[in-house]
Amino acid sequence: MKKSTIFIALAGLLFIACGKGQEFHYTEIIHPSSNTRSIVLWADQTRDSLVFASSDSWTLTSSDPSWCSFDPEDAKFENKYNNAMITQKILLTFTPNTTGKLRSAVLRIDGGESANAAYYAQVPYLGITHPSRLVSMDLRIDSLVTLTAPASAELDSVEFEVFSNWTLTAVDGSWVTPQKTSGKAGVYKVFLDLKQNTVSQERRDTLLLTSNGITDSIPVLQQKFIIVSE
Repeated sequence: MKKSTIFIALAGLLFIACGKGQEFHYTEIIHPSSNTRSIVLWADQTRDSLVFASSDSWTLTSSDPSWCSFDPEDAKFENKYNNAMITQKILLTFTPNTTGKLRSAVLRIDGGESANAAYYAQVPYLGITHPSRLVSMDLRIDSLVTLTAPASAELDSVEFEVFSNWTLTAVDGSWVTPQKTSGKAGVYKVFLDLKQNTVSQERRDTLLLTSNGITDSIPVLQQKFIIVSE
């Protein structure tokens, strides 16, 4: 069972809030944030969790278990204690998003006299933070800003967070070369070795970052060499 449970007795508070013989029903989602009850996942992300506290017995369902699922043993829980909140941490499993589209799933907690829901959205791209990414408000349209270097530049960098083993390669590679081309899950800043551009034309290349079967293209441009006449 992939669920952790914390028992919290509410003796004094609940007896004050509820008269003798009255029942107390309350469920609170802790993660994702109780403010939004939602979270955005990167395309290669395959693990996260749902954390909530409830005074009731409950059942849990996913609106799209084809990509957002949990251990079947975590689908229901019987709270045998009176006047007690029990905090649960449900481990979630996601498949990498290779659809090329944004997808979402709702995790619904049914218990007592009400239902609560948490929302998980998975974008179709990797967690590249430099160069920056232009994303529409609904997360459906995105594009990476071209990494632009002056003609005289010999060093630049890309930054990203990945959730599995990764590779980084240049399509052409004749003038831009990553100093690190592979690694494990984590947060990275990879420096790029550049050759100075000595011609009067700008040049372009593309870096390919791959993680968990997802490949993102990072456009790179080096400005043309300009001769300054005296």
